[in-house]
Amino acid sequence: MSDACTSEPARAIKAIDKHSVHQICSGQVVLTLATAVKELVENSVDAGATNIDVRLKECGADLVEVSDNGKGVEEANFEGLTLKHHTSKLRDFSDLIHVETFGFRGEALSSLCALSNLSVVTCHESSHVGTKLVFDHKGHLVQQSPNPRQQGTTVSLQQLFYTCPFDTRSFSAILRRSMPK
Repeated sequence: MSDACTSEPARAIKAIDKHSVHQICSGQVVLTLATAVKELVENSVDAGATNIDVRLKECGADLVEVSDNGKGVEEANFEGLTLKHHTSKLRDFSDLIHVETFGFRGEALSSLCALSNLSVVTCHESSHVGTKLVFDHKGHLVQQSPNPRQQGTTVSLQQLFYTCPFDTRSFSAILRRSMPK
């Protein structure tokens, strides 16, 4: 055994704070730009969209935006939309047998909140005007305002992965190199 191992005092084992756990786990749900886009497109399909537009700015390093013409989000669901483990698909474990959608765990939007600046503009089929929703990194709704929009939803991720502890310039360069010419 080396002196370095024996001279350091034992460190106490204790729980990681919940915010750090959420950030760590979010990086395991959404690993890549492709995963982020896949999750958003699956949400659009689950919402009944027949038209889905994906827009990237700076190869996704600055902005990822997915817009659809699905049902939109009802106002009663605004608060829980991006909270961890909040979903309209399950109430308990036994409901898994009846899942017929892509998304059902309530992980994707919550994780994307932790990894980027996430906002949503949505207009539910029963609404006359759309609503812009802005969420913090914990998935809490921090701003809500009227916003013109046809029926459907647009999810915008600004600076995806900027909360991760690595050099974002390197990430941007990797994204650019990985894009087809």
